[in-house]
Amino acid sequence: MTVPEHAQKDNTMAVEIKVLTLNVWGIPGVSKDREVRIEAIANQLVTGPDEFDFVFLQEVWCEADYFLLASKVNKVLPFRHYFASGVIGSGMCIFSRSPLTEVYFHKFTLNGFPHKITHADWWGGKGMAVCKSTRHGIPFVLATTHFHAEYNRKNDEYVHHRVVQAFETSQLIRFCQKAGSVLIFAGDFNCTPTDFAYRIVKFYGNLVDTYTESPVKTPGSNGETNETPSNSYTNVKALIDNPSGNRIDYVFYQASASHKVKTKVCDQPWPQKVPQKDFSFSDHEAVRTILTVTPAKDDENTETITEVQAQTDALLESSAVCEQGMKKVAVSRRFYLMLSVLLTVLQLGYLVVLSLDISPWLRVGLGILSLVSMSFLLYFLFMGTVFYHVEFNGVKATKLAIKRHLEMLTEKNAQIFEEERKRSLSLIK
Repeated sequence: MTVPEHAQKDNTMAVEIKVLTLNVWGIPGVSKDREVRIEAIANQLVTGPDEFDFVFLQEVWCEADYFLLASKVNKVLPFRHYFASGVIGSGMCIFSRSPLTEVYFHKFTLNGFPHKITHADWWGGKGMAVCKSTRHGIPFVLATTHFHAEYNRKNDEYVHHRVVQAFETSQLIRFCQKAGSVLIFAGDFNCTPTDFAYRIVKFYGNLVDTYTESPVKTPGSNGETNETPSNSYTNVKALIDNPSGNRIDYVFYQASASHKVKTKVCDQPWPQKVPQKDFSFSDHEAVRTILTVTPAKDDENTETITEVQAQTDALLESSAVCEQGMKKVAVSRRFYLMLSVLLTVLQLGYLVVLSLDISPWLRVGLGILSLVSMSFLLYFLFMGTVFYHVEFNGVKATKLAIKRHLEMLTEKNAQIFEEERKRSLSLIK
């Protein structure tokens, strides 16, 4: 039973909060059955058995889809916010049963490349979306994100981009720590639990993975949410390499000083196919989490040496990835500058040929070729002198920040060890 929002708060009462996150795969002209699926998602939110308190959606790239969702779910989720960013929008939105009082969007420093048209991450201006709400008298910070896609696991050219994104995300979370609000952070992180980006967010952000904590697990499943064998949009080739799929969509939480949080369940309750259709709701699975929130005592919550070591390991690996990323960016920058020099030589050659006695048709043809060449020259110059310099500094800034945090963790590790040593000695005495 859900406690009505207008009911008087009982400080001793446990409150259940239902959360859903879903990457809707809503790319106009690319995503199959998009319009029918968006309407089916809205219907499922309205007529499904769950009354969700907060819903986090990613890849709502089409404005018309957002307005359709908003109008359909208005009676059950009357409050919402779409986070505009980049050229085509971040694709992220949050729906809520209770009013959203404040909103903030942090655009990631690194977000892919503009010339990778089929990898549209740069054009979407991805980032971390945050808002505040109060439900049953409990203040919440709601956050969602969508990290850069992997595309090719064997040759991942965006690995250092996700390092920056994961670290910036964990930094924002750490700045929000010790506040009186419960944090719920859900979205498509485009990384598995073994990846460094996941470990940065989870360990350095001091978050709890609700699937890991959930006491109930589906037999034979590890909570996979993408490229699963039961999904109608999963490519057969993906199943050859990974028959079970990947878990890349998560619901994390962080308790507050005034409230404890525990995962009651984290699962994928939606049907495998849209009712009366032969296709799924999305190429991702919807993840539901039910949290139990109770008042907390004023006990000090100290980090253990194991937690500090997990943070240290994740940051050390990320620092190494940053180092490799900086080298890669430097090579790319030199490559584009070399192309710029080559095209400049071609342009000079065109001027030489132009001074000769040539036919009008050849002159027109060379003129068109020169214009095309000049366009590429300007773009290559921009990439070599501006874009890759910005990318290099973005990775460098993350590496330097990680170095500072590692120094802090070294001190903290020594502090915890000394406290443990003193405690052991006192027990011996």
